[in-house]
Amino acid sequence: MPQIEEIGAYLKGVWLLILGDRSGFDWLDITAIGVWRSFAAFLWCLPAMAVGWAAWRMFYLEQMPTGTETGLGFIFKLFLVDMTMWIVPLVLVAVLAKPLGYADMLASIIISTNWLAVPTVYAMAVPLAIRLVFPDGQGLAYLLSLILLLANFTVIFRLVKTVTSNQLLLASAISALLILPSLMLSEALPPLLGLMPIYPTPLQ
Repeated sequence: MPQIEEIGAYLKGVWLLILGDRSGFDWLDITAIGVWRSFAAFLWCLPAMAVGWAAWRMFYLEQMPTGTETGLGFIFKLFLVDMTMWIVPLVLVAVLAKPLGYADMLASIIISTNWLAVPTVYAMAVPLAIRLVFPDGQGLAYLLSLILLLANFTVIFRLVKTVTSNQLLLASAISALLILPSLMLSEALPPLLGLMPIYPTPLQ
């Protein structure tokens, strides 16, 4: 598993790519082994994800009757949601790489976006932590989440644009593949897995 010093080098490379500097590739391990090792980013993100799970659990319990319990199964389902949102977009990007003509860039896309997730996931955990520590700060937390989400979309596009050598149409298509499936899964999976509060039906 990559150590903190190595991850710092990877993040420097990602930052250079976001700025449009292709020398960022020099800081990344663009090899087959580097592709697999980049998925260690998911493990590094687990502490930040746990903040999100705690915030979701609090929201769930606030809406449910007193005495409702959420055990390890509830947390495991949240883990599955995050893992699915991480993997599915990359699978789609990989499947469409040859038809859309970017197979030679696939490793760079997977490696750079995996390592980009480390700072973005921790950044997105900040408003969730605010929600946990200051329950009355819900409005601020939502506003900050929206700002960070839009910033994340922008950063992904800038990163992919550099990887694709400024091919705007291709960069837009790949960015959409990385972003839209995650958004759809974030809406579809929680109700499917029983992670949404069950509100009582009002009496007629």
